[in-house]
Amino acid sequence: MNHLSLKKRIFLRAYKSLFRAIYNVFSFFRKTDENKFVIALYRSKELEGNLEYVSDEIRKNISNAKIHLVIGENKMNLRLFREIPMLSNARYLILDDYYLPIYLVQKKKDLKVIQLWHAAGAFKKFGYSTLGTKFGPGADYLKLVPIHSNYTHVYVSSKRVVPFYAEAFNMSENKIFPLGMPRVDFFREKSKCERIRTEILEKYPILDGKRIVKILVAPTYRANGNQGETTFNIIDSMVDISHLLHNNVQVIFKPHPYTKELDLNRLSKCPNILLASKHSINEWMVVADAFITDFSSSIFEFALLKKPMAHLIPDLDEYDKNRGLYQDINQLSDGTILTMNDQLADWINNRTPNEYFNSSRMIHYNFDDIQNITKKIVYHFTHK
Repeated sequence: MNHLSLKKRIFLRAYKSLFRAIYNVFSFFRKTDENKFVIALYRSKELEGNLEYVSDEIRKNISNAKIHLVIGENKMNLRLFREIPMLSNARYLILDDYYLPIYLVQKKKDLKVIQLWHAAGAFKKFGYSTLGTKFGPGADYLKLVPIHSNYTHVYVSSKRVVPFYAEAFNMSENKIFPLGMPRVDFFREKSKCERIRTEILEKYPILDGKRIVKILVAPTYRANGNQGETTFNIIDSMVDISHLLHNNVQVIFKPHPYTKELDLNRLSKCPNILLASKHSINEWMVVADAFITDFSSSIFEFALLKKPMAHLIPDLDEYDKNRGLYQDINQLSDGTILTMNDQLADWINNRTPNEYFNSSRMIHYNFDDIQNITKKIVYHFTHK
Protein backbone atom coordinates (compact mmCIF):
# COMPACT_ATOMS: atom_id res chain seq x y z
CA MET A 1 0.00 0.00 0.00
CA ASN A 2 1.28 3.48 -0.83
CA HIS A 3 2.15 6.00 1.85
CA LEU A 4 -0.83 7.96 3.11
CA SER A 5 -1.30 11.52 1.92
CA LEU A 6 -1.34 14.32 4.47
CA LYS A 7 -5.08 14.80 3.88
CA LYS A 8 -5.73 11.10 4.54
CA ARG A 9 -3.65 11.10 7.74
CA ILE A 10 -5.52 14.13 9.06
CA PHE A 11 -8.86 12.47 8.32
CA LEU A 12 -7.85 9.20 10.01
CA ARG A 13 -6.59 10.96 13.14
CA ALA A 14 -9.72 13.11 13.41
CA TYR A 15 -12.11 10.22 12.82
CA LYS A 16 -10.32 7.94 15.28
CA SER A 17 -10.20 10.66 17.97
CA LEU A 18 -13.90 11.40 17.64
CA PHE A 19 -14.88 7.72 17.53
CA ARG A 20 -12.77 6.94 20.60
CA ALA A 21 -14.13 9.95 22.53
CA ILE A 22 -17.75 8.96 21.93
CA TYR A 23 -17.00 5.34 22.85
CA ASN A 24 -15.35 6.50 26.10
CA VAL A 25 -18.40 8.58 27.03
CA PHE A 26 -20.83 5.73 26.41
CA SER A 27 -18.58 3.25 28.22
CA PHE A 28 -18.28 5.50 31.27
CA PHE A 29 -22.02 5.92 31.73
CA ARG A 30 -23.12 2.39 30.78
CA LYS A 31 -22.43 -0.50 33.12
CA THR A 32 -21.25 -3.70 31.48
CA ASP A 33 -24.03 -6.22 30.93
CA GLU A 34 -22.46 -9.54 31.94
CA ASN A 35 -24.88 -11.46 29.72
CA LYS A 36 -24.44 -9.41 26.55
CA PHE A 37 -22.81 -11.03 23.53
CA VAL A 38 -22.22 -8.94 20.42
CA ILE A 39 -21.50 -10.95 17.27
CA ALA A 40 -20.05 -8.97 14.36
CA LEU A 41 -20.93 -10.25 10.89
CA TYR A 42 -18.63 -9.28 8.04
CA ARG A 43 -18.33 -12.00 5.41
CA SER A 44 -22.11 -12.53 5.30
CA LYS A 45 -25.22 -10.74 6.50
CA GLU A 46 -26.46 -13.97 8.06
CA LEU A 47 -25.02 -16.16 10.78
CA GLU A 48 -22.94 -18.97 9.30
CA GLY A 49 -19.81 -20.97 9.92
CA ASN A 50 -17.91 -20.39 13.15
CA LEU A 51 -20.19 -17.57 14.28
CA GLU A 52 -23.34 -19.65 13.80
CA TYR A 53 -21.95 -22.61 15.72
CA VAL A 54 -20.78 -20.45 18.61
CA SER A 55 -24.04 -18.51 18.70
CA ASP A 56 -26.07 -21.74 18.84
CA GLU A 57 -23.88 -23.07 21.64
CA ILE A 58 -24.33 -19.87 23.67
CA ARG A 59 -28.12 -19.98 23.24
CA LYS A 60 -28.18 -23.65 24.19
CA ASN A 61 -26.12 -23.47 27.36
CA ILE A 62 -26.34 -19.90 28.67
CA SER A 63 -30.01 -19.38 29.47
CA ASN A 64 -29.85 -15.63 30.16
CA ALA A 65 -27.57 -14.75 27.25
CA LYS A 66 -28.48 -11.66 25.23
CA ILE A 67 -27.10 -12.04 21.71
CA HIS A 68 -26.92 -8.99 19.43
CA LEU A 69 -25.85 -9.15 15.79
CA VAL A 70 -24.14 -6.24 14.05
CA ILE A 71 -23.16 -6.08 10.39
CA GLY A 72 -19.68 -4.63 10.30
CA GLU A 73 -19.36 -2.34 7.29
CA ASN A 74 -15.79 -1.46 8.30
CA LYS A 75 -15.86 1.95 6.62
CA MET A 76 -15.00 5.21 8.32
CA ASN A 77 -18.33 6.95 7.83
CA LEU A 78 -21.18 8.21 10.00
CA ARG A 79 -22.95 4.83 10.01
CA LEU A 80 -20.06 3.26 11.92
CA PHE A 81 -20.86 5.43 14.95
CA ARG A 82 -24.16 3.55 15.37
CA GLU A 83 -22.18 0.54 16.61
CA ILE A 84 -20.74 2.40 19.60
CA PRO A 85 -23.77 2.04 21.92
CA MET A 86 -23.94 -1.68 21.14
CA LEU A 87 -20.28 -2.19 22.05
CA SER A 88 -20.09 0.15 25.01
CA ASN A 89 -21.70 -2.18 27.58
CA ALA A 90 -21.01 -5.59 26.03
CA ARG A 91 -19.21 -8.33 27.96
CA TYR A 92 -18.26 -10.30 24.85
CA LEU A 93 -17.51 -9.27 21.28
CA ILE A 94 -17.23 -12.24 18.91
CA LEU A 95 -15.63 -11.97 15.46
CA ASP A 96 -14.40 -14.21 12.68
CA ASP A 97 -12.74 -11.53 10.55
CA TYR A 98 -11.72 -7.88 10.42
CA TYR A 99 -13.81 -5.49 12.57
CA LEU A 100 -12.81 -1.82 12.40
CA PRO A 101 -14.58 -0.36 15.49
CA ILE A 102 -12.57 -2.41 17.98
CA TYR A 103 -9.30 -1.22 16.40
CA LEU A 104 -10.21 2.44 16.90
CA VAL A 105 -10.82 2.39 20.65
CA GLN A 106 -9.14 1.58 23.93
CA LYS A 107 -11.54 -1.12 24.96
CA LYS A 108 -13.07 -1.49 28.42
CA LYS A 109 -11.00 -3.80 30.61
CA ASP A 110 -13.87 -6.22 31.15
CA LEU A 111 -14.70 -6.61 27.46
CA LYS A 112 -13.61 -9.96 26.06
CA VAL A 113 -12.87 -9.83 22.33
CA ILE A 114 -13.09 -13.29 20.79
CA GLN A 115 -11.47 -13.80 17.37
CA LEU A 116 -12.52 -17.13 15.82
CA TRP A 117 -11.01 -16.34 12.41
CA HIS A 118 -12.66 -17.77 9.34
CA ALA A 119 -9.77 -19.88 8.06
CA ALA A 120 -8.27 -23.09 9.39
CA GLY A 121 -4.53 -23.67 9.59
CA ALA A 122 -2.05 -21.06 8.36
CA PHE A 123 -1.83 -20.88 4.57
CA LYS A 124 -1.48 -17.49 2.87
CA LYS A 125 -0.11 -14.57 4.88
CA PHE A 126 -2.39 -11.83 6.21
CA GLY A 127 -2.46 -8.94 8.67
CA TYR A 128 0.92 -7.76 9.95
CA SER A 129 2.62 -10.66 8.17
CA THR A 130 2.04 -8.81 4.88
CA LEU A 131 3.53 -5.52 6.03
CA GLY A 132 5.86 -4.25 3.33
CA THR A 133 4.43 -6.50 0.60
CA LYS A 134 2.47 -5.44 -2.45
CA PHE A 135 -0.67 -6.91 -0.88
CA GLY A 136 -0.33 -5.63 2.68
CA PRO A 137 -1.13 -2.46 4.61
CA GLY A 138 1.36 0.38 4.96
CA ALA A 139 3.24 1.10 8.19
CA ASP A 140 1.88 4.65 8.38
CA TYR A 141 -1.71 3.36 8.21
CA LEU A 142 -1.05 0.78 10.95
CA LYS A 143 0.25 3.49 13.27
CA LEU A 144 -3.13 5.20 13.06
CA VAL A 145 -5.33 2.10 12.76
CA PRO A 146 -3.71 -0.87 14.55
CA ILE A 147 -5.66 -3.63 12.82
CA HIS A 148 -6.32 -6.86 14.73
CA SER A 149 -5.66 -5.13 18.05
CA ASN A 150 -7.59 -5.60 21.30
CA TYR A 151 -8.20 -9.34 20.90
CA THR A 152 -8.25 -11.15 24.24
CA HIS A 153 -8.92 -14.67 22.90
CA VAL A 154 -7.91 -16.06 19.50
CA TYR A 155 -8.78 -19.66 18.60
CA VAL A 156 -6.80 -21.61 16.01
CA SER A 157 -6.72 -25.16 14.71
CA SER A 158 -3.32 -26.31 16.02
CA LYS A 159 -0.32 -25.40 18.18
CA ARG A 160 1.78 -25.40 15.04
CA VAL A 161 0.10 -22.23 13.72
CA VAL A 162 0.14 -20.17 16.94
CA PRO A 163 3.35 -18.27 16.02
CA PHE A 164 1.93 -17.37 12.61
CA TYR A 165 -1.24 -15.89 14.11
CA ALA A 166 0.79 -14.05 16.74
CA GLU A 167 2.72 -12.43 13.89
CA ALA A 168 -0.39 -11.70 11.79
CA PHE A 169 -2.26 -10.12 14.70
CA ASN A 170 0.83 -8.51 16.26
CA MET A 171 -0.05 -10.02 19.63
CA SER A 172 1.27 -12.32 22.34
CA GLU A 173 1.12 -16.07 21.80
CA ASN A 174 -0.35 -16.56 25.28
CA LYS A 175 -3.70 -15.17 24.07
CA ILE A 176 -3.89 -17.64 21.18
CA PHE A 177 -5.50 -20.97 22.00
CA PRO A 178 -5.24 -24.06 19.72
CA LEU A 179 -8.63 -25.51 20.66
CA GLY A 180 -9.82 -25.96 17.09
CA MET A 181 -12.31 -24.51 14.64
CA PRO A 182 -16.02 -24.49 15.59
CA ARG A 183 -17.52 -25.16 12.18
CA VAL A 184 -15.73 -28.49 11.71
CA ASP A 185 -18.28 -29.85 14.20
CA PHE A 186 -20.63 -29.90 11.22
CA PHE A 187 -18.82 -32.87 9.69
CA ARG A 188 -19.42 -34.92 12.86
CA GLU A 189 -23.18 -34.37 12.66
CA LYS A 190 -23.89 -37.24 10.29
CA SER A 191 -27.67 -36.84 10.23
CA LYS A 192 -27.39 -33.11 9.55
CA CYS A 193 -24.85 -33.70 6.76
CA GLU A 194 -27.13 -36.24 5.13
CA ARG A 195 -30.14 -33.92 5.44
CA ILE A 196 -28.21 -31.06 3.81
CA ARG A 197 -26.95 -33.37 1.07
CA THR A 198 -30.48 -34.56 0.28
CA GLU A 199 -31.79 -31.02 0.32
CA ILE A 200 -29.16 -29.82 -2.18
CA LEU A 201 -29.65 -32.76 -4.54
CA GLU A 202 -33.42 -32.19 -4.53
CA LYS A 203 -32.89 -28.52 -5.25
CA TYR A 204 -30.37 -29.20 -8.03
CA PRO A 205 -31.44 -32.42 -9.78
CA ILE A 206 -28.65 -31.98 -12.33
CA LEU A 207 -26.29 -33.16 -9.57
CA ASP A 208 -28.26 -36.27 -8.71
CA GLY A 209 -27.32 -39.56 -10.28
CA LYS A 210 -24.97 -42.45 -9.56
CA ARG A 211 -22.64 -41.65 -12.44
CA ILE A 212 -22.45 -37.88 -11.89
CA VAL A 213 -19.04 -36.70 -10.67
CA LYS A 214 -19.44 -33.51 -8.68
CA ILE A 215 -16.33 -31.26 -8.58
CA LEU A 216 -16.43 -28.39 -6.09
CA VAL A 217 -14.27 -25.40 -7.06
CA ALA A 218 -13.71 -22.62 -4.51
CA PRO A 219 -10.96 -20.04 -5.04
CA THR A 220 -9.59 -17.73 -2.39
CA TYR A 221 -10.01 -13.95 -2.31
CA ARG A 222 -7.84 -12.13 -4.83
CA ALA A 223 -6.97 -8.46 -4.36
CA ASN A 224 -7.42 -5.99 -7.21
CA GLY A 225 -5.42 -3.12 -8.64
CA ASN A 226 -2.07 -2.23 -7.12
CA GLN A 227 -2.56 -4.77 -4.33
CA GLY A 228 -3.24 -7.68 -6.67
CA GLU A 229 -1.06 -10.68 -5.84
CA THR A 230 -0.99 -11.97 -9.44
CA THR A 231 -3.00 -11.67 -12.64
CA PHE A 232 -4.15 -15.30 -12.60
CA ASN A 233 -7.92 -15.84 -12.53
CA ILE A 234 -9.17 -19.38 -11.90
CA ILE A 235 -12.42 -18.48 -13.66
CA ASP A 236 -10.51 -18.10 -16.94
CA SER A 237 -9.28 -21.68 -16.55
CA MET A 238 -12.71 -23.09 -15.72
CA VAL A 239 -14.31 -21.42 -18.73
CA ASP A 240 -11.48 -22.57 -21.00
CA ILE A 241 -11.73 -26.26 -20.03
CA SER A 242 -15.50 -26.60 -19.62
CA HIS A 243 -15.89 -28.02 -23.15
CA LEU A 244 -13.19 -30.65 -22.43
CA LEU A 245 -14.97 -32.22 -19.48
CA HIS A 246 -16.72 -35.57 -19.72
CA ASN A 247 -20.51 -35.62 -19.97
CA ASN A 248 -20.91 -37.04 -16.47
CA VAL A 249 -18.87 -34.23 -14.83
CA GLN A 250 -20.66 -31.38 -13.11
CA VAL A 251 -18.61 -28.51 -11.70
CA ILE A 252 -19.98 -26.69 -8.64
CA PHE A 253 -18.35 -23.26 -8.47
CA LYS A 254 -18.52 -21.56 -5.07
CA PRO A 255 -17.43 -17.97 -5.69
CA HIS A 256 -15.78 -15.76 -3.11
CA PRO A 257 -18.23 -13.06 -1.92
CA TYR A 258 -16.18 -10.39 -3.72
CA THR A 259 -16.12 -12.11 -7.13
CA LYS A 260 -16.88 -9.71 -9.97
CA GLU A 261 -20.31 -9.95 -11.58
CA LEU A 262 -18.71 -10.09 -15.03
CA ASP A 263 -16.83 -13.27 -14.07
CA LEU A 264 -19.96 -14.86 -12.64
CA ASN A 265 -21.80 -14.15 -15.88
CA ARG A 266 -19.06 -15.89 -17.86
CA LEU A 267 -19.34 -18.98 -15.67
CA SER A 268 -23.13 -19.04 -15.90
CA LYS A 269 -22.87 -19.53 -19.67
CA CYS A 270 -21.09 -22.88 -19.21
CA PRO A 271 -23.77 -25.64 -19.08
CA ASN A 272 -21.63 -27.96 -16.94
CA ILE A 273 -20.77 -25.32 -14.31
CA LEU A 274 -23.27 -24.66 -11.54
CA LEU A 275 -22.89 -21.42 -9.58
CA ALA A 276 -23.34 -22.33 -5.92
CA SER A 277 -25.23 -19.78 -3.85
CA LYS A 278 -27.48 -20.33 -0.82
CA HIS A 279 -25.52 -23.03 1.05
CA SER A 280 -22.17 -22.63 2.83
CA ILE A 281 -18.99 -24.07 1.36
CA ASN A 282 -18.90 -26.76 4.07
CA GLU A 283 -22.40 -27.86 3.09
CA TRP A 284 -21.37 -28.09 -0.55
CA MET A 285 -18.38 -30.19 0.53
CA VAL A 286 -20.59 -33.05 1.70
CA VAL A 287 -22.14 -33.17 -1.78
CA ALA A 288 -18.88 -32.98 -3.75
CA ASP A 289 -16.77 -35.93 -4.90
CA ALA A 290 -13.61 -33.81 -5.22
CA PHE A 291 -12.38 -30.30 -4.49
CA ILE A 292 -10.25 -27.74 -6.36
CA THR A 293 -8.93 -24.45 -5.04
CA ASP A 294 -5.91 -22.23 -5.42
CA PHE A 295 -4.78 -20.93 -2.02
CA SER A 296 -7.96 -21.27 0.04
CA SER A 297 -7.58 -22.80 3.49
CA SER A 298 -10.97 -24.46 3.00
CA ILE A 299 -8.98 -27.36 1.57
CA PHE A 300 -7.94 -28.26 5.12
CA GLU A 301 -11.57 -28.77 6.08
CA PHE A 302 -12.27 -30.72 2.91
CA ALA A 303 -9.41 -33.05 3.91
CA LEU A 304 -11.57 -34.19 6.84
CA LEU A 305 -13.87 -35.90 4.33
CA LYS A 306 -11.02 -37.92 2.75
CA LYS A 307 -11.86 -37.20 -0.86
CA PRO A 308 -9.53 -36.13 -3.72
CA MET A 309 -8.37 -32.52 -3.81
CA ALA A 310 -6.15 -30.30 -5.93
CA HIS A 311 -4.58 -26.83 -6.12
CA LEU A 312 -4.64 -24.97 -9.42
CA ILE A 313 -1.67 -22.66 -8.86
CA PRO A 314 0.30 -21.77 -12.00
CA ASP A 315 1.17 -18.51 -10.20
CA LEU A 316 2.65 -20.08 -7.05
CA ASP A 317 6.03 -18.31 -7.24
CA GLU A 318 4.53 -14.92 -8.07
CA TYR A 319 1.90 -15.25 -5.35
CA ASP A 320 4.49 -16.22 -2.77
CA LYS A 321 6.62 -13.24 -3.74
CA ASN A 322 3.82 -10.66 -3.66
CA ARG A 323 1.88 -11.91 -0.65
CA GLY A 324 3.62 -14.94 0.79
CA LEU A 325 2.73 -18.29 2.32
CA TYR A 326 3.41 -19.22 5.94
CA GLN A 327 4.55 -22.73 5.09
CA ASP A 328 5.54 -24.79 2.09
CA ILE A 329 2.39 -25.94 0.32
CA ASN A 330 3.63 -29.54 0.19
CA GLN A 331 3.79 -29.61 4.00
CA LEU A 332 0.35 -28.09 4.38
CA SER A 333 -1.53 -30.08 1.78
CA ASP A 334 -1.64 -33.48 0.12
CA GLY A 335 -3.65 -32.03 -2.75
CA THR A 336 -2.37 -32.51 -6.29
CA ILE A 337 -0.54 -29.44 -7.64
CA LEU A 338 -1.84 -28.39 -11.07
CA THR A 339 -0.18 -25.68 -13.14
CA MET A 340 -1.76 -25.98 -16.60
CA ASN A 341 -5.29 -26.14 -17.94
CA ASP A 342 -4.80 -29.50 -19.66
CA GLN A 343 -3.65 -30.96 -16.32
CA LEU A 344 -6.77 -29.51 -14.72
CA ALA A 345 -9.09 -31.08 -17.31
CA ASP A 346 -7.33 -34.46 -17.06
CA TRP A 347 -7.46 -34.45 -13.25
CA ILE A 348 -11.19 -33.69 -13.24
CA ASN A 349 -11.97 -36.29 -15.92
CA ASN A 350 -10.12 -38.96 -13.93
CA ARG A 351 -12.33 -38.53 -10.86
CA THR A 352 -15.06 -41.03 -9.98
CA PRO A 353 -18.13 -40.84 -7.71
CA ASN A 354 -17.47 -41.50 -4.01
CA GLU A 355 -13.71 -41.78 -4.58
CA TYR A 356 -11.57 -42.24 -1.43
CA PHE A 357 -8.38 -40.28 -0.75
CA ASN A 358 -6.18 -40.80 2.30
CA SER A 359 -5.64 -37.33 3.79
CA SER A 360 -4.77 -38.53 7.31
CA ARG A 361 -1.32 -36.92 7.29
CA MET A 362 -2.76 -33.60 6.19
CA ILE A 363 -5.45 -33.68 8.88
CA HIS A 364 -2.89 -34.46 11.58
CA TYR A 365 -0.66 -31.62 10.36
CA ASN A 366 -3.37 -28.92 10.38
CA PHE A 367 -5.66 -29.92 13.26
CA ASP A 368 -4.91 -30.83 16.87
CA ASP A 369 -8.54 -31.62 17.63
CA ILE A 370 -11.73 -32.10 15.59
CA GLN A 371 -14.14 -33.27 18.30
CA ASN A 372 -16.76 -31.05 20.05
CA ILE A 373 -14.79 -27.90 19.27
CA THR A 374 -17.60 -25.37 19.73
CA LYS A 375 -18.46 -26.55 23.22
CA LYS A 376 -14.80 -26.37 24.29
CA ILE A 377 -14.30 -22.87 22.90
CA VAL A 378 -17.46 -21.34 24.39
CA TYR A 379 -16.67 -22.86 27.78
CA HIS A 380 -13.13 -21.53 27.55
CA PHE A 381 -13.89 -17.87 26.78
CA THR A 382 -16.80 -17.69 29.23
CA HIS A 383 -14.72 -19.10 32.09
CA LYS A 384 -11.19 -17.79 31.41
